[in-house]
Amino acid sequence: MSRSAFPRVFWVGNIIEILERFAYYGLYMGFQIYATKAYVEGGLGWSESRLGVVQSIFLFLSYSVPLVSGVLADRYGFKKMLIWSYVLYLPGFFLLSLTRDFTLVLAVMVLIAVAAGLFKPLIAGTVRLTTDETNRTLGFGIFYLMVNVGAFFGPMIAGALRTVNWNYSFYSASLAVVAMIVVTAIFYRNPIEPVKVAGKRPSLAKDVLEIVPFLKQGKLMVFILLFGVFIEIPFWSFFNLCPMYVDRFVATDQLYLDFTKVLPAALVDLFSTEDKRIAGETLAHTALYVMIFQLLVTRLSEKARSIPVISVGIVIMLLGCVGLWASTGNFPWLMFAGTILFAIGEMACMPRMEQYLIGLLPPEKTGLGGGLLRIPVAIGAGLSGVTINPLYGKFIADGNPHYIWLVLGGMLLVGYLGMLVYDRVWRSTD
Repeated sequence: MSRSAFPRVFWVGNIIEILERFAYYGLYMGFQIYATKAYVEGGLGWSESRLGVVQSIFLFLSYSVPLVSGVLADRYGFKKMLIWSYVLYLPGFFLLSLTRDFTLVLAVMVLIAVAAGLFKPLIAGTVRLTTDETNRTLGFGIFYLMVNVGAFFGPMIAGALRTVNWNYSFYSASLAVVAMIVVTAIFYRNPIEPVKVAGKRPSLAKDVLEIVPFLKQGKLMVFILLFGVFIEIPFWSFFNLCPMYVDRFVATDQLYLDFTKVLPAALVDLFSTEDKRIAGETLAHTALYVMIFQLLVTRLSEKARSIPVISVGIVIMLLGCVGLWASTGNFPWLMFAGTILFAIGEMACMPRMEQYLIGLLPPEKTGLGGGLLRIPVAIGAGLSGVTINPLYGKFIADGNPHYIWLVLGGMLLVGYLGMLVYDRVWRSTD
């Protein structure tokens, strides 16, 4: 069977996704460094535990709001919900430059999180509705690649800008939202018309509760809890911790010297602080490697069943944690080995999780399906900061910050074993 071509709205949606991830990750990957840096050094001076509370609230809202926004997209149209997300995003990014008070910063982060939650199911739903059985795996692979194009350039540019002034990184996110507004207004079209109903429309709560029968399926609930706790918590803890871990505990001054041996010093200086240390958020992310390898991983795995592919991805992420554990002291380059391995595991695991879950609902409930796949993410992301950050703070106090990667690797090992049992009991045929 020949593979179908992708329609224009598929590509427009992916361009919007690049811009949104640029803004989102440009903020998120640097915010942890900004929050924990001393107040006199221009940061907020928070403890790891306080940061963890904000991260958990931020991530939980980002991945729980889609349960409602997916239904709203089915009801009112994807384009209208995109515009509403921009209405919240734009002032949120700008307001971060105006306050350092904890309560106000938390309020702004909540605003940004709600905007992200409104946005999240919309482009995944667009991909679902503009692909078919001949190109869906490739379509989601391209989508995940575009996510990481934005997630790479966002922290790189924001990281370079924050070495001059933190506010410049917030302004760059605001400019990305302006670009999203322009692209959406001119080029984006609803991939499916809003659901028409005769007479009085059912309440929003009733629409949201349509997900309950699906959640009553035993295999679905087991998958959501298994994936949410033992894969998503360590997955999001990687992003919560890695940039500030690398910025503080990996010898980025040595990496600066090594990079300047092969690259112009002026180029390396763009991403470095005045004391010749490379900004941690420009190094400690997986996006570049996903950009390079995502299509290859997708092509190699597209004919395999989802659960085995997910399981292999979990093991590779575990190996990435081992690399990060070993990267302190005299081995800073092992940080790259750890992030590359984590990236390969991520690109095998995460797109197939989305494809597996969103495929369990009928096409006319794609918006709801986009919300469904956020449930395990909301569980793991929402618990990651409040459970792992205090432990990380304790390891720092004890002089062993690298132990946190052994904890995350152990959780992934439990998740892998659980996935083997899950596949034995509920073998999928996708």
